[in-house]
Amino acid sequence: MARPRKALSSDPLSDLSKKTEILEREMTAQRAAIERLKQMGMRARPLRAGAAADAPAAKRRAAR
Repeated sequence: MARPRKALSSDPLSDLSKKTEILEREMTAQRAAIERLKQMGMRARPLRAGAAADAPAAKRRAAR
């Protein structure tokens, strides 16, 4: 169930500083997490589409 909406204030920018602070805090946490992953050497690499599926077939071909 959705939360009830807040009453609209006369100033649409009244919560801007609070929202900005929250966003900056979340972005800082994400940057720190990314840096930790980089230090661990776990950079995201795209997987090849058929790498896992082709492994058994490659073994069979090599055995012939």
